[in-house]
Parts: sequence; structure tokens; C-alpha cells
Amino acid sequence: MRILYITNWFPPEVKGGAEVSLYHTCRAMQRAGVECSVLSINYRGATAADEWYQVDHIPVHRVHFSTHWPLQETVDLRVYRVVLRELAAVKPTLVHIHNVSGASLAPFLACRRAGVPVVNTLHDLWLLCPNNMRYRADGSYCDVARFPNGCGRCFRRYDYWAPVPQRRRLFAALTANVHAFISPSQALIDRHVEAGYAHERFRLVPYGIDEPPAAAPRHPLVQQIVRGAGSQPTLVFAGGGHEHKGAQVVLAAIPRILMGVENARVVIAGGGEERLLERFRSYGPPVVMLGSVGFADMRALFAAADLSIVASVWHENSPLVIYENYQMGTPVAGSRFGGTVELIDEDRTGYLYPVGDAAALAAQVARHFRKAPWERRQMRRSCVQAARTRLSLSAHVAAHLRIYEEAQAA
Repeated sequence: MRILYITNWFPPEVKGGAEVSLYHTCRAMQRAGVECSVLSINYRGATAADEWYQVDHIPVHRVHFSTHWPLQETVDLRVYRVVLRELAAVKPTLVHIHNVSGASLAPFLACRRAGVPVVNTLHDLWLLCPNNMRYRADGSYCDVARFPNGCGRCFRRYDYWAPVPQRRRLFAALTANVHAFISPSQALIDRHVEAGYAHERFRLVPYGIDEPPAAAPRHPLVQQIVRGAGSQPTLVFAGGGHEHKGAQVVLAAIPRILMGVENARVVIAGGGEERLLERFRSYGPPVVMLGSVGFADMRALFAAADLSIVASVWHENSPLVIYENYQMGTPVAGSRFGGTVELIDEDRTGYLYPVGDAAALAAQVARHFRKAPWERRQMRRSCVQAARTRLSLSAHVAAHLRIYEEAQAA
């Protein structure tokens, strides 16, 4: 079996969990005897590129264009031609497409032209919304029943692409050759079904990532936190200053957390909007600002933390940060919204609170630290168990192989 993976970005260029997940999928597929290659194609590159390289024996063809025009965001003919050439050169058994907001829907059309079977992993709501989130500028959520053709009031400070008339209908037609949409969460499937997609086109497959080898952190502040692990209650929020990740909710919760948990420390990792990062800094020493942190260092940070916060205020799919925390044995306090609900087993691997409710988040944090040490240790063991069973990489790969065989047979 020979699989060509198509994505906007691939390590060492990483924008989020989608690229990390795909990397782990490729590595595991290779171990299973599947021949894999990656086409990383994007019209939003800082500079133009056409080069081959390898990441841990995964062959990657990186093709980036440094210019694009809004009319090309639906179908970019440059991307279409590159994908056709790649298909002719690689001759894949099947193409597995991931994020395409920087490549248009040209990969789907090229695969249709070449007659190659296609599956597509959905990491967000790009089929339904130009900002991939159904999140509006006023912080509300787009109702597909009220706005079947889109609300026109999208949150536009991050990704925003192809806001064309009848976008949902057009995108459904352009992806008609997809044999199966793979979704890491039932919540994401439900959002697409309520927008008119047939339920039988979807396959539920949680993410899977390798358990990392132990590595000493390089970030100086992470080193300090790791050395002092257990000396004071430590919470981690890896959403930085990003509104859709719930930065404003965490900001509002911090005063209550500091009042309710003696000597608490809140660690903020990641970049984002300066106006939000500055508000975090205003809390002084109890809030530790790390800035950008590498993946290995984040694992060390999660391992040293008592509790991690996932405060997303959009229809989050299946946050990879929860998988990473569980592997390190760290419970998660997450918003009761989107795919987060499916990952957190209340009082066993973490806590849920109403989305956007800072007071409820702070109350759950305080409840965690009121538990006896043995209860918190049991939660840590439950997190590791979840990571190694229902959220394991082996289960993820086995499900993908079944879908690949099904697509080829069809």
C-alpha cells in the first residue's frame, strides 16, 4: 500500500495539532509496512519553495507559493497542476488529504481527475465556515439553520479563506469524491450532519500520538518549573493569547484561582494577541509567561503540572493538547463544548465546566486541589491509562488501515 498525504504544513513547519498528528500517523504507518510520502503544499508561504527533504525517514515534498489572490482560494490552478504531477510521480494507492486552507480545494479535483481514491481528515469546520470554526466576531456561534449559506459575520483575526457565495454548497460539490471523512470527534461529525452532510460518509477515529522518550527541557523557565515540581500548585494553559482558545476566560478565572488555591502558579505557554498577553503579564509573579515553547519542552511542562486548562470557546475538534497531557499523567479542566467533552472522563481524567464560564472553571480548579493527594495520584494514573488504551496510536493506525482498505475496495 502506498499512501500520499497532502497537507498545508508538515514538520519542521508546525502551526497546530493537525501537523503533529499527521507526523505521528506517518511514522506509525511506516512501522506497519505502509509506504508513505507527504506533499506539503501552500500558497501562503513566506517565500516560494520546491524542495524534497526527510523527517525521520518520511519523504516530504514541500511546494510553497509566496503569492495568491482571493479568487484562487477555492481552486488554485497552480496547486492543481502540482498535485497532478505528484500523483503521476508517486502513483499512490490512495490519497489522504488533511488541512487545505492554504492550498484550496484543488487537491480534491486533481485526485478526481487522476481517478485516485481519497479520504480526508477533518481537523476543524473548514467545510462549513471561512474561519474554520463557526465562531463569530461577537463571540457567538454561527447557527447553520439560521444561516445555511454562512452568517457573514465571521471572526477574522486568524484563518479566513474563500468567503464565496454559496460556499457550503460549492465545497460539498468539490469534495464529492471523498470516500470517507475521518473525524477525531463525534462532535465534529454532528456539526457536519446538521449542516446537511450524510452521516454514513464519516468515520470516527480519535487521534493517536507516540509516547515521547524522556528528554530534559531546554527552555530556562520550563527547567525551573520542572526542578520545582510538586513545590506549589501549578496549572498550565497552552493557549497563549488566542481568543478562540479561551484566553479571556482564563484571564477572568485567574483572580478566583489565586484566591481559592493557596500559592497557586498559572503558567501560560504560546504566543497570540499582544493585548491579551499583556493582561496576563499584569498579574505579576503568580502568572509565568513562557512565550513559544517546543514540543519536547511542553511535554516536560505538562508532566510537572498538577492540572492543565483547555478553555476553548469554539467547536474544538479533539484537542491534541489533552492527549499530550494524558500521556504525561496530567488531568485537564476543559470547557463542556465540542470534542473536549468526549476526551474528559469527569473526576477520573479531569473536569468539565460550561463554556466561557470563568467562575465555574475556577471552582473546578479549586475542587481539584481540595482532593486528597492519593485521589490526585489516581487521576494521574487514569490519564495514562486513557492515553494507552482508547486514545492510543495503535488503535488510531488500525482504524485508518481499515478505512484505507474500504476506500480501495469501493
